[in-house]
This record gives sequence, structure tokens and C-alpha cells, in this order.
Amino acid sequence: MHRVINADIEAVCARAAAQSDATEQARQLSVELARALAAAGFFDMFVPKALGGQELPPPDAMARLTYLARHDAASAWVSMIGATAAMGAAYIPADIGGDMFAAKERITCGIFAPNGRAIMAPDGTDYIVSGRWAWASGSANADYIGLGCMALAHEDDAPSGDKIRLLMVPRDKVIFHDTWHTMGLCGTSSGDVELDNVRVPVAHSYSIATDTPWAEGALYHMPYFALLAAGVAAVALGNARAALDEVVALATAKKAQGHGRILAERSGVQSAVAQAEAEWRAAQALFDKAIGDSWQAAQDGAVTPAIKADLRLAATHAVRSCAETVRQVHDIAGGTSVYKDSAIQRRLRDAQTMTQHMITNAATYEMTGRVLLGGYHPGMQL
Repeated sequence: MHRVINADIEAVCARAAAQSDATEQARQLSVELARALAAAGFFDMFVPKALGGQELPPPDAMARLTYLARHDAASAWVSMIGATAAMGAAYIPADIGGDMFAAKERITCGIFAPNGRAIMAPDGTDYIVSGRWAWASGSANADYIGLGCMALAHEDDAPSGDKIRLLMVPRDKVIFHDTWHTMGLCGTSSGDVELDNVRVPVAHSYSIATDTPWAEGALYHMPYFALLAAGVAAVALGNARAALDEVVALATAKKAQGHGRILAERSGVQSAVAQAEAEWRAAQALFDKAIGDSWQAAQDGAVTPAIKADLRLAATHAVRSCAETVRQVHDIAGGTSVYKDSAIQRRLRDAQTMTQHMITNAATYEMTGRVLLGGYHPGMQL
């Protein structure tokens, strides 16, 4: 852990924790906190070193996200989305991507879902783009937002999977809709964003399916969707770890109403804590192995469908197991956990909201199960 958690990261994580109530109430990170996270290196973790980024090994990046999530899940979620969106720096030409991604204070976010239509302009240099996207996490402070589009040669061109492109759009071209009124991850400014006939240069777009990254590092052999799923899992694991730590602190101090003993002295609580701890450790261990195996395969240039599926499986298992762990913690804490001043109730709301992200929702089990049963096909978004 000492390799990836330095004094700057410790300081900004403590700052995120101190501001967590304000972040939730504002439904977004403050500008100052977002820029401090960027300065500490949370947004350029996957930017190529050739552009001045860190190009971190994924296991190290995930450890940082988990550590931040232990302090504040919303800050970690925004950082995770921003860091994975910045993978585009390896695809967009370096002379253009340098301005988008290289500055240490630069903040990005992105949505892969191809909810926009990008029609090639007659001059062939721009797309004309319209669409609306939900779950634009971190958009309140993002300088550039990556938006998934169906890129078509003309209005009558037929959509297909190989025509999906992510377009990096500066925030001044984006319409923001205040739709993020949710039970969890409230502070992530994940409202809707919209483009209405906006011109975006073709050179500011990329496809993870058909384009080859110009950056040659092993990081850019990592499967994009599996890496995004791993990021969600890293945040979930940190959030659940904090919930477990919080309930242990509570149990060693709280006496249940009508009882003379503290919670920690009751056999039912002891058993429940042990089971929750085991579930979290099992999820963390499977995740660590899968991200480690995937990173080794990327360095060897041998990322197989089975490796991708294993990481997707471990990530989904971690997110959903962590939600169950936090539910157990909530039960153990009793009536204390229902009050707004309890960190545990926020941990529960955040954990449950994470399970609904499309990259780690329950449907992911179907896809990874299909691979396990020999049904892989190249069109799978592993």
C-alpha cells in the first residue's frame, strides 16, 4: 500500500472525508475538492506517461480508489469515472490529447452508452452531434466529457456496434440537466447531459472497438469494460470496508436499549460481524486475484476472453457482495444506523446505488456465465 498511498493522497482523502456531508448536500464535489483530487493524481492515473500522465498499473490505481472510498464514496466514484474516461488519451492523437488530458488539474468524465447520434458533416472534419445521456458522474466539475455516440456517415446510415465512438466534448458545449435526485451516491453530480447539434471534430473522437491506441504501454492492452467494472468494484470495496470499520467502532461502544452489555459482547453480533468480514475479505481476495491476473496478461500481451470474463465476474461479485456486507452492517448497528448523522446509512445507500450501474448490474452474470459455458463471441463487451 505504501507504494501508492503517499502524503498528498492521505491529505486529500482526509479532506474528502471532512467534506462528505457538504458534498452530499450540494450533490456535487466542491470545485476546490475536485481540483485537489486532480492535483493529487486521481484523474490522470491512466493517462500515458508520454503526455505527462501516471500510466499506473491497474492494481495500484484500484488500491488508491479503494482508499479514497473508505473516506468518501462520492469522491472515489467521481475520480474513478474521470480516470477511466481519461483512457481516451491513449487513442486521441497526442497533439490533441495533450491539451485535453495532460494538465495535472484537468478533470474528465464520460459515458460509454451510445445515446447520441454523430452525423458526419459535409466537410468530413466534424460530426454534428445530438443526444442526451444519463449518469454523467462528475460532470459538475469536468472540463471535458466523453459521450458515446453512434457515428454515422449520413442520416440514413445504419447503426452498428462498430460505429460506436466516444467524443470528447468541452463543457461549454454541453447542456446540463439537474436530474440527480437519488438515494445514494448523491454527491457525484451524475445528472443528465445533452448536446443539440453541436459540432465536434472527428479527431476528438475514438473507438475502443476499431481504433488502435497510439500509446504502447501494457495498460492500453487492458480490456476497457473490465477496467471500468474493476473501478466500480474498487469503490464498492472501500465503501464496504469503511462500513465494517464503523460498525466495529460502534459495537465496542454502544449498549443496545434495555441491555447492560455493549453490542460487541453479544454472541449474535459477534457472529454477524464475522460473517460480514468474511464476505468482504472473500470479495476483496477474488478481486485482487482477477485484477492481478488481468494486469499480468496485459503485460504478456495475452488478454484472453477468459481473463476478461474473470475480471468482469470478480468485479460484479465484489460490488454485489459489498452491498450485502453493508446491509449486514446496517442490521448490526440497529436503530442508530437509520439517522442521517450515521455514516452507516450513507454507506448503505451508496452501496446499493453502485449495484445499479450497467457495468456491474445483475445482468453481467449472464454474460460471464455464457463465457464460462463456452458461448463467447467477439461482439461481447467484456
